[in-house]
Amino acid sequence: MAYNSSVRPTIPLYRVHMPPDVLELFGSVVKTGQIASGPAVGQFEGLLQTYLGNPCVTSTADVSSSITVALFMAGVRPGDEVVTTPMTCLATTAPVRNLFAEVRWCDVDPTTGNLDPEGLERSLSSRTRAILVFHWAGNPADVDSIRAIGSSWGIPVVEDAGEALGSEYKGRKIGNSGSDYTVFSFYPNRHINTIEGGAIAFGKETDYEQGRWLKRYGIHHPSFRTADGEIDPRSDIPVAGWNSYMNQVAASIGVAQMRHLPSIIERHHSNGLFYDAALAEIPGITTLKRLPQTRSAHWVYTFLSDDRTGLMARLRAEGIQASRVHIRNDIYSCFESAKQILPGVDFFDSHCLSIPCGWWLQQEDLHRIVDCIARKA
Repeated sequence: MAYNSSVRPTIPLYRVHMPPDVLELFGSVVKTGQIASGPAVGQFEGLLQTYLGNPCVTSTADVSSSITVALFMAGVRPGDEVVTTPMTCLATTAPVRNLFAEVRWCDVDPTTGNLDPEGLERSLSSRTRAILVFHWAGNPADVDSIRAIGSSWGIPVVEDAGEALGSEYKGRKIGNSGSDYTVFSFYPNRHINTIEGGAIAFGKETDYEQGRWLKRYGIHHPSFRTADGEIDPRSDIPVAGWNSYMNQVAASIGVAQMRHLPSIIERHHSNGLFYDAALAEIPGITTLKRLPQTRSAHWVYTFLSDDRTGLMARLRAEGIQASRVHIRNDIYSCFESAKQILPGVDFFDSHCLSIPCGWWLQQEDLHRIVDCIARKA
């Protein structure tokens, strides 16, 4: 007998985390009148640096501006190429075109949804200036293999960890595992949020120093104003940057969120392990492969279904939100020149389905979701 979703509560795919004490921090910042920039930004950045184990982290306005800055710093200019996968969010790929560069698609491993290192080298060319790696649903990609290929060509790697805050690769947090640039998202539906916001983690201190200024028009803040607050004409701006800084109000929300982050990540991870075991033997369902020595943040839980359309309809009918989450970006005409044959993408895009995996789920919710998946229509 089907569940009656009008009686049983809906289980959301996403839920905004907002701790009770956020109003106190938020209010104290607003009352000061110093809402554009100030100490809360530095405090939030410091908490991120400590959490990731990387002192070279700066906050930004959002994930797309983070990617734009990172790609620019990697050397991407008009007419250059950036290799990435179409199985990602448009927030990942649009910045390539915003820099008037071209996307060159690389296939994915259909068992993971992540960029396939075996196809990467075939995708590189003399015009490639960056490799942009997306960690699908918080599952770390094979970044060692990807970085090795990039290094042999002299091409920097940019990791999009917008869904992977808290994920680990060989015992180190993503954002501190050796890549040149790693970007994060604090959009409302992420593990934690700043209403809107992002961050860049750098592999080199020199890049960190430059990135801090590029995100705010290229202004070197320590020398930009004189002691009396006037703009100092001696402070040069050698490279024009963007208006992509995080404001005080957003940062204050981030500060309140950070103390809850470890427990949030642990809940997502443990829920993912539950699904790994519970879905493994269900006919027509294939769980994603994950690399040894990695730990997923399980932003959502993605698996492959032989009957995705039917299963998604059944889950939704029973009050369980399920979604493809992202669709292949190579369908958009803004990337028309990048069309390629991508069998891994074809398979993954037609079979992947994501279900709730968040901190808000109770054991009865997890069992309800699995029971619905296991039950035949």
